[in-house]
Order: sequence, then C-alpha cells, then structure tokens
Amino acid sequence: MNPITAFLLIGSLYLVIIAYGVVRTRKRRLPVQLRIVSATLQVAVPPAAIAALLAYGADAQTFATWLPLLGLMALAGFFLALCTDIIARRVV
Repeated sequence: MNPITAFLLIGSLYLVIIAYGVVRTRKRRLPVQLRIVSATLQVAVPPAAIAALLAYGADAQTFATWLPLLGLMALAGFFLALCTDIIARRVV
C-alpha cells in the first residue's frame, strides 16, 4: 500500500470516528464538559498514536514526511468536531 492510499484510508476513518463520536455524545445528552473532553480525546489521540508509532518504527525521513500531515489531520478533526456539534445541536 502506497503512502497516499494509507493516508486517505487512515484520514477517512479518523474523520468518521470523530463525527460519530460527537453525535453519540450529544445523543446521550452528556454535559458540555464531558462532550468537550470526549471530542478532544477523539481528535488528539489517533494522530499522537500514529506519530508515536512512526517515531518508534520508521526512519527519520518517513517521520518528517508524516508529521505535518498528522498535524493537519488533527486540525481537520478539530474543525469537523466543531461543525458536527453545531449541526447536531440543530438536528438531534
């Protein structure tokens, strides 16, 4: 599997998990603080775990290539969580 396909697969699954998690916490009617903590964990943990795996097992060039992509993935996850919460507030 080439790096582009891997990133698209990982990124797509990551965004689906975030959207599902934000809607699920809103449907359970959790307090705002717990929803924020849950969204923060969903946004931060997967890119951090992938970065840790790359730091442990990959060479420096691969790590340096993927690190900005993981940062942008986390940024996209943040905006998706924010937008999903705004939309879920009106729909759910």
